[in-house]
Amino acid sequence: MLPEEIVIEEPAVPSREPFWGYSDLALVLGLLFASIALIVLVCGVLVFAAPALRDDPTPLLLPTQFALYLFIYICFFLVFKFRYGKPVFASLGWRRTAIRPLLLVVAGAALAMAISALAAVIHTPKVKSPIDEITKTPLSLAVFAVMAVTIAPLFEELFFRGFIQPLLSRSFGVTAGVILTAVLFGALHAPEYSWAWQYALAVTIAGAVFGWIRARTQSIIPSTIMHGGYNLVFIVALIYMKYGPHK
Repeated sequence: MLPEEIVIEEPAVPSREPFWGYSDLALVLGLLFASIALIVLVCGVLVFAAPALRDDPTPLLLPTQFALYLFIYICFFLVFKFRYGKPVFASLGWRRTAIRPLLLVVAGAALAMAISALAAVIHTPKVKSPIDEITKTPLSLAVFAVMAVTIAPLFEELFFRGFIQPLLSRSFGVTAGVILTAVLFGALHAPEYSWAWQYALAVTIAGAVFGWIRARTQSIIPSTIMHGGYNLVFIVALIYMKYGPHK
């Protein structure tokens, strides 16, 4: 009788979290830059075809913003689907949590008011923002408001806290990942405010809070809802300034 064959199983190699790497980051950024170039080209053609847009290109601002968000999703889909066979939202941290959405909206609004108080303390200058041009009419303001509290927070959280932050956290630790991502978040918003450092600092702090929430919950749903509540406060303030009783 032969002794039974002893089989030694190899220990399972834990999957890398997140599963993507810096080559994927470079690929997504490359696809995104190509997408932006395409958007600019299409806008150039439209401006050439419609002379009225040369004097007032603001009708193009909201559609190009929406197109940019669409291309962000397409870039993620192409990389995740064809390189890893993974879905976009689940991979980037779209996971349910026990935190109530209303609580997150209130927390986002409270953060916005705290950031506004900080902006007053550091004497944030009054600068001309593209938002002023985008929201010149009631219809454009309404469209912008909906985008600002829904689509914009979703795709900003997907890109920054869903894609970049986990990668940096894996390399440098959670705290550094949150801070570095927040700095990138603030820097990319700086051109909207004429590169005023006070605005960049305020957005960076907000980004750090969103990043902390994402790190604690392991989900981008709470940070997305909180981001929407944060933007909602500024939308209400914008509507009041444009159409309030003092007007």
